[in-house]
Amino acid sequence: MAKENTFSDGAKLINAHQTRTVTRQSVEVQVIEQDTNPYGTPEWSFCFKTPFLQTWDKLFLEVEFLDEGMGVIQPRLLSCDAFSGEWIEPCRAVSFTRLNTCQVRHAVFEFNVPAIDWMKTANVHLKISGLQYLLSLSALQAVSPERWSELQEQIPVQVMAAVHLKRPIRINCTVGIPDVGNPPSLEQSLDNIREYAPLAKVLGFTSVECFVRWDMIEPQQGQFDFSHYDRIVEAIRRYDLKWFPNLVITSAFALPTWYFDSSEYAPFVCLEHETVNQSPNIWNSANLEHVKRVLDAFGAHYGPQGVLEAVRLGPSGNFGEAQYPAGAGGALGYQGKKMHAHIGWWAGGVHAQRDFQQFLLNRYGEIEALNAAWEEQYTSFKEVAPHLPETYRTRRGRLDMTEWYTASMVRWCDTWARAARQAMPDTMIYQSAGGWGYRESGTDFSALAESMKGIAGGIRLTNETDSFEQNFYATRMAASAARLYDVSLGYEPAGSHSAHGVGARFFSMITTNGDNLYTRHGVLFTQPLAVERWIREYPLLDLRAKPLVDVAIYYPETMSQLDDGAFRSLYGWGFNPRAAEIRRRIDVDFLDERLIRAGFLDRYKVLVFCWGNVIERDVQQSIDHWLRSGGVAVYPARNNQETVEGDTSVFAAWEHGDTGSGKFWRFQGDMEPISLYGDYVEKALRETTGIHPWTRAALATNRPPRVFLCVLENGTFLALNYNETSATIELPGQFNATLAPFSIWTTILK
Repeated sequence: MAKENTFSDGAKLINAHQTRTVTRQSVEVQVIEQDTNPYGTPEWSFCFKTPFLQTWDKLFLEVEFLDEGMGVIQPRLLSCDAFSGEWIEPCRAVSFTRLNTCQVRHAVFEFNVPAIDWMKTANVHLKISGLQYLLSLSALQAVSPERWSELQEQIPVQVMAAVHLKRPIRINCTVGIPDVGNPPSLEQSLDNIREYAPLAKVLGFTSVECFVRWDMIEPQQGQFDFSHYDRIVEAIRRYDLKWFPNLVITSAFALPTWYFDSSEYAPFVCLEHETVNQSPNIWNSANLEHVKRVLDAFGAHYGPQGVLEAVRLGPSGNFGEAQYPAGAGGALGYQGKKMHAHIGWWAGGVHAQRDFQQFLLNRYGEIEALNAAWEEQYTSFKEVAPHLPETYRTRRGRLDMTEWYTASMVRWCDTWARAARQAMPDTMIYQSAGGWGYRESGTDFSALAESMKGIAGGIRLTNETDSFEQNFYATRMAASAARLYDVSLGYEPAGSHSAHGVGARFFSMITTNGDNLYTRHGVLFTQPLAVERWIREYPLLDLRAKPLVDVAIYYPETMSQLDDGAFRSLYGWGFNPRAAEIRRRIDVDFLDERLIRAGFLDRYKVLVFCWGNVIERDVQQSIDHWLRSGGVAVYPARNNQETVEGDTSVFAAWEHGDTGSGKFWRFQGDMEPISLYGDYVEKALRETTGIHPWTRAALATNRPPRVFLCVLENGTFLALNYNETSATIELPGQFNATLAPFSIWTTILK
C-alpha cells in the first residue's frame, strides 16, 4: 500500500532545533534531546504541509524508528484548536514499545480524524513523545488487516533484560489487561500483553499482575470456567514471566449476577446516610463459604501449573483492599455502574448490629457494666446498635465501637488469608494494606502483619506517592510491623508518580528490606526519565537488608480512634508532619499499642511522642516499665498524657524525674514551626548514651535539607538526595560525597 505522505514532504518538524542527525547501528537517524523534566517528556512537534486530512476519516500514522532504549511511543493528534489546543490519543496501535533490540522497527497508530481546518490551525498538528530515534514518518489513509497482523507478529518475544539482580525478588507490574467491562475484553488483553510484556521483561520485571474477578471464573453457581484467564496466562508465559493475580472476589464490580440476585447477598450500609454500598457485607456469614469455594477452585486449577509468582488477596473495599469501601470506587459498583461510595462508617444493617451486640456481650457480660462504661440506660444488648463514633457519650463507648469495627475487618481478612493458604499451600500470599491509618478504613497495619505471619505470607502497601516524606509516614507503621513480625513486605503507588518517585521507592525498598515492588505500566513505561532512573537505581535493590533503628515513634492508635484529627486528613496538622520532622533527623520505626504490648519496645533506645495525649493504661504501664529500665522518652509541648480513664499520675511521675534508670525529656517551647521540636529531639538523641555508633554517625553527617539517611544492620550507609540540585554530604573522617539530584548514594561505615 502506498504511503500518502512522508516525513520529508508531507509535514514540517516545528522543533527541529531540539533534534540532530546521528548515525546509530550504521543507520542515519534523527534524535531528539533528552529532557530532565520529571513531569513531562520530550516531544516531536509536526505540522502537516498539505490539507490531506480535510477529506480523511481515518489517519494511520506509521513511524519507522531505531529501537534503542526502552519506553512507549505515544503520538497525539490535534483535536481542538482553541486556545492552547487539545490532542487525542490513537484509538488503536501496534508495535509501539521500544525494547532495546537495536533494530529498525515500524509502529502504526490509528486515529479518528477530528473535523477541524487543518490549514488554519494555531497549534501544532501532531506530537510524539517516547520516541528517541526517528527514521521516517508516514501518513496512510488505510492499513490492511494483513499488514496489521504482520506488525503484530514482528513484535519481539525473545528479549534481553537490561538489568539483573543477584538476589532476585518479586517485581511485578500491569501490562494493560482490562479489569472492567462486562466482560473485560480478552482481545485487548492479548494485544496489550503482546506490546507491554516484552517491555516489562526488558525492564527487569518478574511477573504480571491483573485482577481476577469472581464473575469471570464462576459465571454460574458451581460451574467454574477459567478459560478467560487461561488465555491471559498462556500469553504471559511466552515472555518467561510469572503471574501475580489479584483475587478480587468480594468487591462490587466483580460479583456474579447469580450471587448479586440471591437471598445470600447483603451489601454494606453506611451509618451516615443509611444507604448501601454494593460490596458484600463482611458480617454476612454467607460470604465466607463462597470465598472458600472460589479460592479452593482457583488454587486447584492454577497451583499445579507453576505459573504463580504470588497472589494478592482481595477481601473487601472498592478494589479488593483489606479495608472498608472508600470514595475512589464510586464508579465500580455491580457491573461497573455507579454506587454510593465515600470514606465513612459502613456499620449499618442487621448483620453488623448482631455482630456488634455479640462483641459487647462478650466484653461486658452484663448490660449494667456496659451502661456504666458508656453512661447509657439500655435494658438489653439487643437494644444496642453501632452509631457514629462522635455521638458516644464516653471515650470508652467510642473506643468499643471503633475497636469492634476495625477488629471485624482484621478478622475477615485473616479468615481470607487462612482460606487462601489452605487453597494454595505452596504459593506466596500478600494482603493489601492501603489508606493512611484513618479509622473509617478499618485498616490496622500491625494486626494485618501479625495475621499474615500466621500463614507465612506478606503485606503489600498500596499507598506510595511522589513524596518521600508522605511515603514514609503513610507506610512506616506497616513496614515496621512487617519487619518486627518477620513477614514479607511489598510496595505499590497509590496512583501515578513522576521520575522523582522512582528513587524514593527504591530507597524505601532497600532500607526496609522489602521483597515485592509493584508499579502500573502507565506510570513507569511512558516516562523516559522515569525509565532512565529505574535502570540506574535498579541494581541497588541487591543492597536490601534490615535497617539499624534505635529510635521509635509512638503511633497514637488510641487517639486515632478518639479524635479524627490524628489521621483522618492525610495532610492535616497532627501526627504526620511531626513524625516527618523526626525522620528528617534520623531513621525511625513506628510502634502502636499492639507492638508495644508484644514487647517490641525493648528493641529501641528512644521513644518519641509526636501527637496524641490519650493512651490505654496497660500500654502506658509497658512504656513506664521500659523507661524505668533505662529507656529514653521525648514528649512534645502542650497536653499532658493521660489514660482513657483520665489518670495523669504516671505522666506526672515522669515529669518529676521519677523514671528509674531512664530519662524523660519534655519539650516546653512552641510547636510551630515543627523544626523546633525536631531540634529538641535531635539534641536528646545526641545526649543519649547507648545509641549505636552507626546511628551517631548518621546524626553527625552534615547534609542539606531533603537528604535522608539510613544505616543497615550490616553497616551499609545510604543517602537519598531528594533535591532538584546536587547535594554534598560529609562525615568527618569517613566520607565527603556529592549526590546527583534525586539519587541514592551508598558506602560502608567503618
